Amino acid sequence: MMTPLQAAFIRNLRFFRKKKRFSQLEFSEMINISPNYLNAVENGKNFPSPEVLQNIADGLGIFPYQLFLEYPVDGPDGAEQSRMVQELTRIKQKLMKEIDEIIKKYEGL
Repeated sequence: MMTPLQAAFIRNLRFFRKKKRFSQLEFSEMINISPNYLNAVENGKNFPSPEVLQNIADGLGIFPYQLFLEYPVDGPDGAEQSRMVQELTRIKQKLMKEIDEIIKKYEGL
């Protein structure tokens, strides 16, 4: 009997593999496992080792935890990632300014 964790893993593996437009054969060659093994994993007959899980995630360009989410979530696209970096940079600058002000305040004591 398949656990909910295994079912989520299989669903997400297929989702991300198909999103990248990899066939099972292409993807199995890419991550250095046999096509038969990948097929068995996607059909719930086998479950990969931690090393193979990492290779799968790396091959798909995702974090390993994304293979176990109830609903698959992509990482940010290029434009969104750029906005995130800009926002984080702005927050960092603001925090650094506030930290500098606090340091100056306590240096004078």
